Amino acid sequence: MHIEAWLRDCAFGVLLSLVISLPVVAEDAGDYPNRPIRVIVPVGAGAGIDNAARITAAAAEKYIGQKFIIENKPGASQRLGASLVARSAPDGYTLLFTSPSPVVVQEFFPPKLDYDPAQDLQPVVNGMFQPAVLVVRPSLGVKSVDEFVAYAKKNPGKLSFGVQGIGGEMHLSLEHFKKTAGVDITPVPYNAGTQAIVDLLADRLDAMFLVVPPIKAHLESGKLIALATLNAKRIEALSNVPTMAELGRNEMTGTIWFGYLAPAKTPKPIIDKLARAFGQLRSDADLSKRVAEMGSELAPIGPAEFGKLIESDRKRYGQIVRDGNLAAQK
Repeated sequence: MHIEAWLRDCAFGVLLSLVISLPVVAEDAGDYPNRPIRVIVPVGAGAGIDNAARITAAAAEKYIGQKFIIENKPGASQRLGASLVARSAPDGYTLLFTSPSPVVVQEFFPPKLDYDPAQDLQPVVNGMFQPAVLVVRPSLGVKSVDEFVAYAKKNPGKLSFGVQGIGGEMHLSLEHFKKTAGVDITPVPYNAGTQAIVDLLADRLDAMFLVVPPIKAHLESGKLIALATLNAKRIEALSNVPTMAELGRNEMTGTIWFGYLAPAKTPKPIIDKLARAFGQLRSDADLSKRVAEMGSELAPIGPAEFGKLIESDRKRYGQIVRDGNLAAQK
């Protein structure tokens, strides 16, 4: 009897080990989503990120089968909104739509984040690329990047340059420009890019790096002047504006992504379903044309490729911060 019991226990143990070692079959997304999905945008309404979120979310609703509800949560250089999503339930019903700032930039600046971007957030899909443009007030009297640099060198520290938060991607673009051009320009931080644009129009600010959508009408009316774009190629909406590369400033080439992220541990089937829904936007020719006319590029790349882009930017921005010892200046 003892031998029989021992054999029975052994057989059970072998069977259990086989079950445990079997590969886990991937679950599906079930009836997700069965209610509206919140999209947290970490800037105020009307900003470039906000506009991109509303356009891409509205277009993707017919593919996901639910409404996306945009909630603006500005503050702390976009940290506030990102932190909220990082602490949310990983169920696919709370997403972050953001620029690189709270994902790959703010971690290099004090105070310490209350979330770990690499551990607490995961990429879903990139929504758009929005090239930055060097813009000045007309009364400054400069019409080219060379004239702008010459003015800055003649008036060190006197040019005021708006940035949306110290430590944001536009601030780092300014610091990189200062270093490569050898100029001294004073950054002026704003909580909202819209207020900076108001000051630029009112001659209270000299220049900014801005994405095109919120300023396109002002550029067309001549109330603001675009000197160059940071994009690798000319922007369709500003075809008469040269790129920094065309002007021999290749080190200033770059673009800004606006994308969707979810809390870590959100099930892969849910991430994949969201990515597929937004991926459908590629085939929407009318939407692509409308976005291009705004000065942006529709670019719904999936989780894996988006994740590589995020890591590449983390290294790039980190190097700019270290080279300029910028963390100590905040």
